Amino acid sequence: MAVVKRLFIKASNNYDSDFQIVPINTNQPLEIKSDIGVFKLLINLKKFDGSQPHLSNSLYNQGDKTFLNGEKLDFNEKELKEDGPEPNLRINIEFTPKEDIKGGDLVFGNDFTYSIKDYVPTTLLSTGLKLFNWFINDTVKGDIYNAKPYLYGLALNSFSYIGINQKPKEVVDTNAKPMNFKENIDKVIENGPTTSSERKKFFNTKEKCDQFTFKSGTNYDFQFDTDFLKLSDSKYLVSIPRFDIDVSKYANDTLNNVNWVIKKDGFDGVGSGTLGLIINFALRTEEQKEE
Repeated sequence: MAVVKRLFIKASNNYDSDFQIVPINTNQPLEIKSDIGVFKLLINLKKFDGSQPHLSNSLYNQGDKTFLNGEKLDFNEKELKEDGPEPNLRINIEFTPKEDIKGGDLVFGNDFTYSIKDYVPTTLLSTGLKLFNWFINDTVKGDIYNAKPYLYGLALNSFSYIGINQKPKEVVDTNAKPMNFKENIDKVIENGPTTSSERKKFFNTKEKCDQFTFKSGTNYDFQFDTDFLKLSDSKYLVSIPRFDIDVSKYANDTLNNVNWVIKKDGFDGVGSGTLGLIINFALRTEEQKEE
């Protein structure tokens, strides 16, 4: 039998336990309760060739009528697509805080619970920092050479879309990358931004982010879109204009997973602050029958 690596995506409220498998492309939310509030998570990913734990709960693409194992859906799939091109990866999160959280305290980003500098070339690490242009602002903190590398920004200027009890979303510009959406933060901040692109420019410092408060009991819709990652058919490519870098070729028994994190405070590194949501993307080694 051939050995292959396939994506395994799971979520929890901490790094060590209580992980649940995330259904992919089904638009069926996974609920995670945490110390800072409740999260409802949806992930859509083009051409998802998932690992064995996903076979009975995930779809290859949105709109498919059978699971990866060929069994028919046992629910009515909700239609969530907006007008415009579908990104390679879309993460939708509904967040209901259990306490008021200042905008300058809600962190979103990536981290590893192990060192990666011995496995990934320094030039690639440096390039990776430049790739995530959705993070390039004065609120970014990171250290990719740390024993536990991280790259954190603030939720208010990192997500592709933020809505306050606002459904469905309205696209302003489908040609923007990521797409530009109409938003309603101006309802709670006088002369505040009215679109996602305006929001990212408006909340460009921690001081400006602190003008906004995530209120206890209010539903906030977060959406993160990216074409910089290509995860189709369990490939793990970082996409740069004109060519792709196959990150999966560096994978081994240690370098095989990365976290997407939402937490309160904790800019100082992995383990600091109060954890909310941990989404773990891993490459799982499996045997594949020869055709």
